[in-house]
Amino acid sequence: MKRFLLCATLLLASTAAFAQVVTDHDVLVTPDGTVFTVENATPSATASVPAIGVLDMEIHNGSDVRHITVPGSTTAGYHSGAALAYDADSKTLFVVWIHLMDGVSSSELLLAAYHDGQWQKPVAIDRQQYTMRTNLRVGITRRVSQLQKDGSYADVPALLLHALWWDDSMKGEGARYALLPIENGAVSESSIEVHALEEFVPAGDDEFNTPKENFNAEILRHPAIVTSPMQSTVGVVFGDTKNNTIHNVTLHPIADIHIHIPVGIGNGGDKPAPHIIAPLSFSGDWKGSVSVIAHGDRLVFANNDGKALNYITFANGNWTNVKSIAVDPKLPAEAALAAVDKMVSSQ
Repeated sequence: MKRFLLCATLLLASTAAFAQVVTDHDVLVTPDGTVFTVENATPSATASVPAIGVLDMEIHNGSDVRHITVPGSTTAGYHSGAALAYDADSKTLFVVWIHLMDGVSSSELLLAAYHDGQWQKPVAIDRQQYTMRTNLRVGITRRVSQLQKDGSYADVPALLLHALWWDDSMKGEGARYALLPIENGAVSESSIEVHALEEFVPAGDDEFNTPKENFNAEILRHPAIVTSPMQSTVGVVFGDTKNNTIHNVTLHPIADIHIHIPVGIGNGGDKPAPHIIAPLSFSGDWKGSVSVIAHGDRLVFANNDGKALNYITFANGNWTNVKSIAVDPKLPAEAALAAVDKMVSSQ
């Protein structure tokens, strides 16, 4: 009951905080050099839309710059947290975002595709009541293991969109995952598969780890996609706030009767999922997006506070202390993060 009241209070309080929310955005560059940027926006007084928060998309192609409102983000409620993915073969942009609705007593994820100047009608993903969703990430894979007549599996072409996010509700909190098969540039609601990522952790693989008194569990609430989009598997890193651990899991979609991910045997059917004890003394006052870099058994969690890129590294079985790189116009956060990535990959 306490959890229910807390979640309801957070949802209702979020309406008052909308005007104070720092604008979140995502940027994607296509192979032909087109730059797509999507961010939160307040609709103009002349827009005549029921939404109190919409998604503004900037399309920058050479000297041509256009702004459009994502059509599916004009319905009643608040639309935010958009993430972008792009399929170069079909030249299709996919936008996934968070939609708070019904007086913010319920929420859902929405997916829309943009191709040749036209928008697909948004598709709803996992609508829930009294659930806050944050830290949305998306990625694409282009192959799937298909069941053959002899009972074996072979990789075949298939366009799959993967979405990760963090749920907080009366049932508890945790990382969630959606598998979204794309056919003819669109996804149907009947093909969507949604899981709690903890389903892919074998029983007994985890145990409770006692944190320090000032431990900030926010570092665990940012699931990330970490593998190449050209493979038939997708790697994800996600935290567990119940046990204070971090998992690095490989999910392997298969196609038999339909495209899905096998569960119940750990790590998407490949091998037992490894887990890492969280940095139990971490107390950084990190806010906003946390980026995750993974190279083999090395992990980096990084946060940009506007003045510095703060990061903490797991390598050789241990966590480092938090380190910082000052950011400014000469060294923006993206460049600092790229430098950290290069450092970790060369170790």
